[in-house]
Amino acid sequence: MIKVHCFVSCVCEVIKKTDGVDHRPFYFGVWDADFDVSPDGILSYHSENINHDFFKTWYEMLYGIKIHRWYDEKKSKLTNVMTLLELMKNKPSYRSIMVMLDLSMLPERENKFHQSPFPHYVMLEETDDPKEWFMFDPDFRWEGRLPKQKILDAIMVPDVRGGYYFDAKQINPTNAETIEAYFQTCMKHDENPMSEAIRKIVELFSRGTEKHRRSELSDALKQIPVLAIRKYAYEHAFAFFWEADGYSEEWFEAWCDEIEKLVKGFTAIQYRAMKYAMTADDTVLKEIHEKINEQEKLEYFIKKGLNECFEAWVSNKHTEVLA
Repeated sequence: MIKVHCFVSCVCEVIKKTDGVDHRPFYFGVWDADFDVSPDGILSYHSENINHDFFKTWYEMLYGIKIHRWYDEKKSKLTNVMTLLELMKNKPSYRSIMVMLDLSMLPERENKFHQSPFPHYVMLEETDDPKEWFMFDPDFRWEGRLPKQKILDAIMVPDVRGGYYFDAKQINPTNAETIEAYFQTCMKHDENPMSEAIRKIVELFSRGTEKHRRSELSDALKQIPVLAIRKYAYEHAFAFFWEADGYSEEWFEAWCDEIEKLVKGFTAIQYRAMKYAMTADDTVLKEIHEKINEQEKLEYFIKKGLNECFEAWVSNKHTEVLA
């Protein structure tokens, strides 16, 4: 399964390694997870306006694990690093420590999005070498030792701020009622926030108050790839219901193809936006809006299919209770 959200991937890793508990339902909250659009029309996967309280609350409800925020934004970066060092020093074996760093500061690590800064959550542990830390990065399927000072330098970058820890001493098996409630909370049947935001940004830079900045439309939408991969979360959900409802492998693969088409569709929009930014060609602008409409139609189709799986799963669960 493709990992799609660094915060979610970090907290799911311990669930994934535990028998009898399924991490896939937690991805229900990812395909339409929060993002930001700045007042001047910049699409962003990360900003100070985004917190992870929604995921924290539902993680505890689904798995019984409380996520603690150790990073205090009211305090200096140095004070927060001292807190991190203390947490690392006294870390029990069942504790996971997450920190946000700027991945672009670590050239040893692949950064497929080629963006700088690139705020990203990883998990850290001390090693037997005081000059090295062990880094777990489940979102990129990477783990290994790196110089402690290089990691600290990446944490000290002003654009990144954040850190959590959680204790997985005991993980509760998730009950069907909580999964049902989480799915219903996450599923937005009548809106596709990402497509709608892109449409507004394109309109802003082509016909709206920022049309004098048309050439900057490429930069305004440059984080589309980081947000588009969140749509792979639909695969986690289809996989969960595929197994639970007993659908065929061909059925699952067909839905994966639709999801892939959705992800690549956003890339197509980005390329056309780059072309429009350079040319101001109204034909290209028309193609962008047509593609956004296609994306909306496809995503509603995927949501409808997923909801039908969910309803079948709920029906089966109720039948099991009555049997």
